[in-house]
Amino acid sequence: MLRKSLGNGARILNRAAANPLLQQQTARGLAVPAITRKTKNMLAGMFDFSAPAKIPPMTEPMDGVALPTEYTAPKAAPATEITTLANGVRVASENTPGSSVTVGVYIDAGSVNEDPTNQGVSHLLERMAFKTTLNRSHLRFTREVEAIGANLMATATREQMSYTADCLKGHLPAVVELLADTIINPKLHEHEMQAELGKMNGQLQAILNNPGNLVLEVLHSAAFKGGLANQFVWSGTPLTPSAALDFAQKNITGPRVVVAASGCDHKDLLAIAEPLFSTLPKAAAPAVSTTYVGGDLREWSAGSDVHIALGFEMKGGWKNLKNATTISVLSTLMGGGGSFSAGGPGKGMYSRLYTRVLNRCNYMKSCSTFQSGYNDTGLFGLTASADGSKGEDMVKVMVAELQAVAAKGAISDIELSRAKNATISSVLMNLESKAIVTEDIGRQILTYGVRKSPSEFIADVKKVTAADLQACATELLKSPLSMSAIGNIASVPAYDNVVKMLK
Repeated sequence: MLRKSLGNGARILNRAAANPLLQQQTARGLAVPAITRKTKNMLAGMFDFSAPAKIPPMTEPMDGVALPTEYTAPKAAPATEITTLANGVRVASENTPGSSVTVGVYIDAGSVNEDPTNQGVSHLLERMAFKTTLNRSHLRFTREVEAIGANLMATATREQMSYTADCLKGHLPAVVELLADTIINPKLHEHEMQAELGKMNGQLQAILNNPGNLVLEVLHSAAFKGGLANQFVWSGTPLTPSAALDFAQKNITGPRVVVAASGCDHKDLLAIAEPLFSTLPKAAAPAVSTTYVGGDLREWSAGSDVHIALGFEMKGGWKNLKNATTISVLSTLMGGGGSFSAGGPGKGMYSRLYTRVLNRCNYMKSCSTFQSGYNDTGLFGLTASADGSKGEDMVKVMVAELQAVAAKGAISDIELSRAKNATISSVLMNLESKAIVTEDIGRQILTYGVRKSPSEFIADVKKVTAADLQACATELLKSPLSMSAIGNIASVPAYDNVVKMLK
């Protein structure tokens, strides 16, 4: 056996020695396969300490290797192209460089469109995405996605739903067809739906056991009357496949759908999307009424901590662009977070709620701003947590910080500059991702009908002055207070007393 192996090795060496390409490599001192190197024996090869073959340093090109042409960056940023189909579906794209593409379908519907008979149905449709359709079993759907190496995701919010996919450019037709199939042709098998409802119940229990998240959900119920007061997460309402299909057919219509993509040619996307989405009916969205009213909701839960949220109306929502931009800068300026952070200035450690609250009030475990914007209204305010015995002290600190930014001349030039730069950098860093670019295109078109470029937003941020922030904060505090408290609420002051503190 050993003799046979040595004989085969000798024949391989002879063929390699006769190979002109290997001879050229050897002549130039380049690396060649180890099998072609002649040594006296195995031990001699293992302990050969002679000088290695000479190769050029990494700063010089290798002989016979053609260098790729140098990439030339485009002189202008890629433009967002939009085409409206006959049934109202809008197809939009931005040809961002790269070998991958992100495509998403964005729908102007969510929990605001639900009623007491189908509460949680938009959450259910999110969970039922990419399951059995009229054309595919769940198994086949999964196998097709795996075969092309795509990444799919579905999300639902209070006002919008989205179905997105990431893949290589060559698989664009396949993923668009998969997205269209799961949106337009869902089968909604009873057994699949019951399985997802079980998981949704687990998700509900997780939220109920997390006061930090629950306090903002409860705040919406206190703040609004109408669609935005609807609980987003399914709360146990009996749901059937027919109810889910009825909701989808009423709300997924042409004028309420945007097909957006980043990383592909617009003509290619249009040629693929038009025949698939032209079957959607051309029906207008039903009117959804929401009114900001303010109010107070509290719930005792086991544990020693209390979580409190104070909110105010973000008038005009995202459609009031100047006000929304100013509030975004104000949110960055106030910042905040948890009492422990491993970050530095880039994580908001120089924001007001860190320097003025968390660094001074050691009993507070967290304090941060929140901004929940919607099409025509929204919420801005503070959330905080501490031991239940410190509820009143914590509320006083939160009120004082809100009043401080509303005081004339209270915001320094350094604070303003830092907040504006941090807001701009956050936007630009996010837009380095094609997934975020696609989402930005889809959601902006649903809200505004067009897509504002990042340069326009940056210009708006740069125009914000300290006087703008002071005026914005003053206007926020004039709206009726919305308040929620979860946990050990015994020491939390009464709603009317907090209103008096704000005056």
